[in-house]
Amino acid sequence: MTILDSHVHVWDPEQIPHPWLEEVPALNRAFLPGNIDTAGGRISEWIFVETDAIPAFARAEADWVAGLDWPGLRGIVAHVEMARGDIAQQLDELTGARLLVGVRPSLQNGPADIIASEEFASDLREIGSRGLAVDACVRWHQLEALVRASSRAPETRIVLDHLGKPPVLEGLSSAQGSAWRRGIEGLAALPNVFVKCSGIPAEAGDAFAEVAGVFDRVALDAFGAERAMFGSDWPVSGEAGFGVPVARALDALRVAASDAEWARLSGETARAAYALNTSDV
Repeated sequence: MTILDSHVHVWDPEQIPHPWLEEVPALNRAFLPGNIDTAGGRISEWIFVETDAIPAFARAEADWVAGLDWPGLRGIVAHVEMARGDIAQQLDELTGARLLVGVRPSLQNGPADIIASEEFASDLREIGSRGLAVDACVRWHQLEALVRASSRAPETRIVLDHLGKPPVLEGLSSAQGSAWRRGIEGLAALPNVFVKCSGIPAEAGDAFAEVAGVFDRVALDAFGAERAMFGSDWPVSGEAGFGVPVARALDALRVAASDAEWARLSGETARAAYALNTSDV
């Protein structure tokens, strides 16, 4: 079965500036399509997700990625900034970018009140009107705000990255874990929201073996496999970043899922969330 990885990054600091890489020496080099961990050849299709480069380079990054030698690339999620009053202009600048299927703003390190604002919801609606999905990379304590925003943009496909960055070290039974679960259930109640089973290695670190699949299962029970998908978050969650081969993350999800769920998780859901079709293959 062909597996579609719904969340992978590539970059070259010499092509597109990434100031944050200067603080992460292990990742501060080029990671290109030929370097991608394919889990021993099991993964052959990918969706590229923006890499938090300097916002002014959003279109340049999308064009650079689209121009790479990457036969398995199926879609590009480009960068935008939200709730600053110029989303239409930013989307206009992305118009015509090849393989553009969605956009992603920087949210995880910002205040929740911006996500909960009417301006943010209005931007979500504008993005949806352009036929694009929105990736939301937020932390567990921002989920309630994202529920509020997503409910105000019911026609926009919203994809929650990395399970909402759960408090894996505190555990499911902690107060933080309970808050994360409530947020996941709140988002799952909205039919326009999808979830990526991704990014746990970056949150868990050395504890990955203990929590692998646990938080995936909670999300699967809430969303159903028809609104959940696999993402590797390579190279950030890979061996170069947090030391976990993609095969380990893939196998952890496979073990947590039934055979019927796996067909959805390994590609079908991502194709629906990003409105891919057979002409993209």
